[in-house]
Amino acid sequence: MSNEVTPADRRIAGGLFVLVFVAYAWFFGGGGWNQNAAFDLTRAIVEQHTFAIDAFTASNRINTYDVAFHAKHVYANKAPGLSLLGVIPYSVLYAIERALGVDVNSFDAMNLNLYACGVAVCATSGALLIAIFFLYGRRVGIAPIRALAVALVLAFGTYLFAYSTLFFSHVPGALFLFWCFARLALDPDRRPWIAGALGGAAVLSNYPLLIPVVLIVVAAIALPGTRMRRLAWITAGAVPFAIVLLAYQTICFGSPLRTSIEAESSIFHTEGAILGVLGMPKLSVLFAITFSRFRGLFFLSPVLLFAFIGAVMMIRSRRGVRDLALGGGVAASLLLINMCFNNWDGGSGIGPRYILPIVPFLGVPMLYASGLLRPLWILLGAISMLFNFAVTAVNPTPSRLISDPIFRYTVPLLVTGGLPTDVPPHPPFAWKLMLGHVSVNRLGADDLVPFHRHRPGSRESEWASFNLGEIVAPASVLSLIPIVIWMFGGSMLLARAARTED
Repeated sequence: MSNEVTPADRRIAGGLFVLVFVAYAWFFGGGGWNQNAAFDLTRAIVEQHTFAIDAFTASNRINTYDVAFHAKHVYANKAPGLSLLGVIPYSVLYAIERALGVDVNSFDAMNLNLYACGVAVCATSGALLIAIFFLYGRRVGIAPIRALAVALVLAFGTYLFAYSTLFFSHVPGALFLFWCFARLALDPDRRPWIAGALGGAAVLSNYPLLIPVVLIVVAAIALPGTRMRRLAWITAGAVPFAIVLLAYQTICFGSPLRTSIEAESSIFHTEGAILGVLGMPKLSVLFAITFSRFRGLFFLSPVLLFAFIGAVMMIRSRRGVRDLALGGGVAASLLLINMCFNNWDGGSGIGPRYILPIVPFLGVPMLYASGLLRPLWILLGAISMLFNFAVTAVNPTPSRLISDPIFRYTVPLLVTGGLPTDVPPHPPFAWKLMLGHVSVNRLGADDLVPFHRHRPGSRESEWASFNLGEIVAPASVLSLIPIVIWMFGGSMLLARAARTED
């Protein structure tokens, strides 16, 4: 039986949203093939009323290789959900800039527009996910201070932080997936069409989320009550999103069932693989995306190990076991997909980005373990927050050739502004030339590789990524002081409110 959310809970959730949103919006992680392709699609829809990104991938303007092909046209090789969400803020920006005579193809306009769309979609999604997680914790009977502690750890101690500063689909997809789960887990008969719509939005944002969405829906249908009515309403909510996705695929790729993955560039395909990208699962990948220094989720955020302690507590106390099992199923499905994926490491990026949506599901058992082993909780939480704050401040998209992106890349840059001499070179992406203490990603929204259009040291390359503190203290760690004060002070104020409610 779920508990009612109090007005005080809603105030804390609102404060949590503001705290996290400002922290996420403080940083802009810059461009890249993934971000640029999604933004190209947003621009194509708004500026040219088409899904083809031909105009943005011409030889003199190309800014991404994350493309798909059909009928002599070029498309983004992504599910369209993120780009469709980006249409909302970009339509406003485009209208204003056209009225003011701004060249929307200039570096300044493209980079600031990419940042603004990222804030409007990804930073907002990340902050909303954290607020919803806190309210979920309260609904299942977790004390306010414990629910807040886990929510803050997820917000600042996991790579939700880094990817909320980039125009990637993973954070919006995670929001829609967990929100769908929370609604159906807490009250499956209360407007189930909303959960259906959230599940549809998750799949529209990220194809692999279809499997966990199906798991969540099946679990909801299995609950006692008016099952067929529940299924009908969930389906009704999901249908509009399914229609949009199938129509998009028909228009772009010639068939409602042909995805952008199948039509993408052959450089991403493996011969004989399902859809060109899925093969047999590899146990080596499972280790790499969980515990390795390269892409390990629990190396990047060791505090998430408390999920296993919490799971034991839930089973022993028989509290929330159904939610635990369902969350485990979601995590297992995404891990399995990643283990089968030919480009499992996700290219340039921090952590195992394809399994990012499992983070709030790991938070569920952590709610039941946050009061245990407090010194260890504080230690691992502090390490997790330091790692993820540093990554976000320096570069959330380190090269895939860096085997230890924390200690061989992020920390040396943040502390010294340089890299160890034995770090291997990678001339095509020139990442060894991307040096500095903060915001070192030199790839902007208008370019394919760093320094192709803008020479090292130019204003454009230096501001391809940034944080707002650099307006006053450019390229300096001093730019981080205001947001650190904001995060610490806001967290303390929310903790005081949560203790008062206890």
